[in-house]
Amino acid sequence: MKKITLVFIIIFICNSFNIGYANEEEPIKKLLMNYINKINDLERGAKKNDVLYLFDEKYSGNTVYVNLSGALVRKDYDKKNVSSQLDDIINDDNYSFRLTLDKVVFQSQKENAGIISAVVTFESFINKKLAEKGTMLMDMVGIKVNERWSIVQNNMVRVSEAKDIGECVCYMYGNGDTKFVTEVYFPAGLEYDQKLESFQITRKNGLRIIKSHSDEFSWKGNGNLYYKGKSIGKTKETKEAIQIAVKKLYKDSCVNVIFN
Repeated sequence: MKKITLVFIIIFICNSFNIGYANEEEPIKKLLMNYINKINDLERGAKKNDVLYLFDEKYSGNTVYVNLSGALVRKDYDKKNVSSQLDDIINDDNYSFRLTLDKVVFQSQKENAGIISAVVTFESFINKKLAEKGTMLMDMVGIKVNERWSIVQNNMVRVSEAKDIGECVCYMYGNGDTKFVTEVYFPAGLEYDQKLESFQITRKNGLRIIKSHSDEFSWKGNGNLYYKGKSIGKTKETKEAIQIAVKKLYKDSCVNVIFN
């Protein structure tokens, strides 16, 4: 009877230990959540080193980025590359980035190492306007060295699902120095949109006017270009004046305009 009682006690103790461990967040899951939370905290004043502290000195990673057109961009990273990326985020006051854990699809926890595969959604903002959103499939490997867990490997596939602001492309066609047609490709949700616009340089009350379908720009003799009473640039070159006008008209969709 005593032996049976002892067996039950041992089983109870073991089960209690396993339940207690299961209720605690496993180190690899905690490492992933720390990474997500500290990235999100950057726009609230968190320091770069708060994020870098999570990475092992021998960290290596790669990202495959699938843009809206389906083109692939591949990049490899080490800890120095991560540091440079963080600098870009922190030093741009108009840019912010947000990560959200969607679900964990695989997890394996060992005593000194762990692997986790997760679906993470991302959103980026420029001037508080949604610039891009999408999904990342993240495979993260963590190791424990001197009682500290850190990321030693992180492989990501990043898929862009929508883009409302970003880099635009403009093709310009001129007919002499007074008539131009522009063809602008700009991000619009799930795809890029395209718009044709004609510009004509005329004179009104002795003042040069750049006129499009629905907008007018005044262009003074000293080169200053005005839109709705506000200066938007300065140039004495006709082609550059049209480029300044295009940048102003598409400022809500284009972070940068590449002219061809």
